[in-house]
Amino acid sequence: MKKILGLTMGVVCLAASIGAQATTNAQLIVRGTIIPGACNLSLGAGGIIDYGPILSGELSPTAFNTREEKITSLVVNCGTTPAQFGLTLTDLQAHTKVPGILGAGYTEAQNYGLGAEGSRRTGGYSVTLRDLRAAGVVLNPIMRVGGGAWQNSDGKVAQTPSQYSWRNGVTIVPARIAQLTGTLAVKAVINRGQDLNLTQDITLDGRTTLVLNYI
Repeated sequence: MKKILGLTMGVVCLAASIGAQATTNAQLIVRGTIIPGACNLSLGAGGIIDYGPILSGELSPTAFNTREEKITSLVVNCGTTPAQFGLTLTDLQAHTKVPGILGAGYTEAQNYGLGAEGSRRTGGYSVTLRDLRAAGVVLNPIMRVGGGAWQNSDGKVAQTPSQYSWRNGVTIVPARIAQLTGTLAVKAVINRGQDLNLTQDITLDGRTTLVLNYI
């Protein structure tokens, strides 16, 4: 109790001493924060691509098993404030992908893992951007790696550090838009039957994080 009282008295005396001197200076502080447009990213069906039950008897034992393409909607809404933005995708199951499973026309950076049961890898899948539009205007996908130059893209999405955006003109630069609509097309490929344990249920467990980046 005495320590508290002594501290309080010290502060009072100091304040009185300072107040006894004339004050000829004052400081004006101007504050604020410039922030990018508040854009919201959403995927249809909660971002879930469901292939449902797959009978083991449907799978080739010696060849990769390509499943049908499935789609979900992609929407970015920035309200009334146009912004330049893009997407990066991070594969949370990258350690489970089967090299070469997507076939010709795809790179390993475009191959996303479908999970594994023990040491047996289930398969892989691709992600493709399609039907990109802003206010009814068709947009074309573009991409860059890290901080490199933007270039045209076929829409097949490689994992980070690749970044994807869209242009609305001839110049290959991200469009400044307030809303984006589009489609994410996903195609799964299941591993060879001989490389899976088909005596038990196998869960397709692909998980990818999409991040909206302001440019």
